[in-house]
Amino acid sequence: MKEKNTEKTRHGSLLLLIFMCFTLIFLVPSCSGSCEHVWSDSEVITDAICGKGKVGEIRYTCRTCGAVRSEEILPKDSHDLYSETFDSGDCFTDSSVSLRCKNCSYSLTSTVAAYGEHKLDINTKRIEGDKVMINCSRCDAVEVRNSVIKYEDYGAVGDGVTDDSEAIRKAHDEANLLGLKVKGTAGKSYYIGSVSTPILIKTDTDWCGARIILDDSVIPDDSNLRGIWVFKIASDDTKNGRVITPDEGFSLKKGQTNINYPIGKACMIKLEDANEKIYLRYGPNVNNGVARSETILVDAEGNVDPSTPIQYDYRSVTRMVVYSIDDTPISVGNAKIETRVYNPKEHKPDYENYYCYYKRGINITRSNTTLYAIDHTIVGEDMTVSIDRNGDGVIDIYGADKSYGVPYIGKFYFENCYNAKMIDSTVQGHQAYSFFQGATRDEPGTTRNEMGSYDLNAYHSIGVSLINVKQRENADTGEVITNRVMYHGIMASNFCRNISLDNCYFDRFDSHQGMHNATIKNSTLGFGILVIGGGRLYIENTERLSGSYFISLRDDYNSVFDGDIIIRNCTAGESIRWLISGTWREFYNGLDNVILRSLDIDGLKVKYSSLTLFRVKDATAAALTNEINPLFIPSSVTVKNTYLITDGGEQAFKPKTSYFDDAFAEISVDYKG
Repeated sequence: MKEKNTEKTRHGSLLLLIFMCFTLIFLVPSCSGSCEHVWSDSEVITDAICGKGKVGEIRYTCRTCGAVRSEEILPKDSHDLYSETFDSGDCFTDSSVSLRCKNCSYSLTSTVAAYGEHKLDINTKRIEGDKVMINCSRCDAVEVRNSVIKYEDYGAVGDGVTDDSEAIRKAHDEANLLGLKVKGTAGKSYYIGSVSTPILIKTDTDWCGARIILDDSVIPDDSNLRGIWVFKIASDDTKNGRVITPDEGFSLKKGQTNINYPIGKACMIKLEDANEKIYLRYGPNVNNGVARSETILVDAEGNVDPSTPIQYDYRSVTRMVVYSIDDTPISVGNAKIETRVYNPKEHKPDYENYYCYYKRGINITRSNTTLYAIDHTIVGEDMTVSIDRNGDGVIDIYGADKSYGVPYIGKFYFENCYNAKMIDSTVQGHQAYSFFQGATRDEPGTTRNEMGSYDLNAYHSIGVSLINVKQRENADTGEVITNRVMYHGIMASNFCRNISLDNCYFDRFDSHQGMHNATIKNSTLGFGILVIGGGRLYIENTERLSGSYFISLRDDYNSVFDGDIIIRNCTAGESIRWLISGTWREFYNGLDNVILRSLDIDGLKVKYSSLTLFRVKDATAAALTNEINPLFIPSSVTVKNTYLITDGGEQAFKPKTSYFDDAFAEISVDYKG
């Protein structure tokens, strides 16, 4: 009985097993290739490691049939990190950041060092009393600072000995960044030695009567540092001075009212044609001319301002330079500036002078800038000797040895700017120096040439005005502005338009190479009014003291003046023999050789009884019809109210009409009384 039961049990188990197999066969789908797999989420079996070349594995399992597939994880050359969490501090507190690689399991937590300073957002600046508040753009801090920058806050000493140049630079850098005013301290003397780059000024600066010492004596004439401006008053526009190269063939005509090249904003534009040369120069400083160029004002649509008409025809404009017009005026000044010049005689016993111009002053390149209350003095130009240099028994006037010394392009130099002024200031003439064109002064044929040295200069600027600016007289001689031998010239300019002097006392007014429109009023000028260019030259209530001419059309540039001269209530000194003097040459320098288009005089007192209106040196009758460079004489001359000053008073006087070297022509003059 027991064995039968066991047998039945075996048979039951077998039947159960067979039933289960049939159930699986009929209930579980077959995976013989007909299953549409439903894959599970990826499972990383092995991580790839970026940068180490280790390949990883990802595995997927079919949710339906249990099939398995694998894929490789290819490593990257380096981790591609992203920030998973960030714990931000402020600009002075370290921050922590958790980083994870997008391509592998690499992760790290890093500490980010604090900036150590705020990043100030100038747009949030607000001034309250003597403080200025500015928000930081990186954190919630608000910086509170003085609303006026002082040099002493940045390390300046002001003792006249310590070099304060870098402290002054830092102060202006901060002021430029935040748009704040700068002030010096009365009674201080800020010493500035050599600088490798100019100190930029972009905001109002009041030196408060402090002394600023520019020590050029530490900078040899063979050093590149002599060509670095100490201060540069600059535009805040980063695109100021950008260059445009027009398409080939872009041309302009004289008097054209639109340049057909809209800039998008009102600006100054310098036009250039490198293929045409003008203002070729004669004499000791002979050259091959300069590219035809001029500076004009245009509006956003390219319309030319009537006060700066296009002067020349341009067959091809090869370059245009765009200069910004800053809307907000700034003023810089109220200082006693002392220049200590380099004296080569003290350093180089065998020195022979050459072209070694110094800058080392203030370069004004920002429009709408006013220099005011500047008192400039020069120390160290006493180059006296007790020798007879020329072997003729004559010592240079006042003992000045012109073989030693360095010239200046201009201590105050206006460049590529509009509506800039210098007012209520005193400047000083520089001694004239010279160089030899040749190996030594004893070489046969060697020519000795003077180098112009200036306190004031302007270049390619429009509307530069000098108002109530006086040249300091020499305490010993009292005749600086009439001493051409000792002092070459206080001011000069090239390619300027609408330049003016009002209530000035200078040795001369010199404006050439493209002058267009100038005004001289209420002034006294020593040995010259020298011009070359055109437009309108207006002279009113002005006295000329010395020299042989009232106005010189510079003969080294072929005496070109394509324009009108107007004289009102002026006085000519007793040595002045010609009102207007020029020179004709059989040589074309790119411009018509025009003495002038017209002359209009109403009110002129003269002290020389034989004053002649015009003198044209080297002119002959043939000059009027010369094929290369015909001479154009004035088409209109009007003279009214001219008087001769004598010991007995004033009497009506008619100047002589003209004097050419062969007395060949008379210019028609309309005398109105």
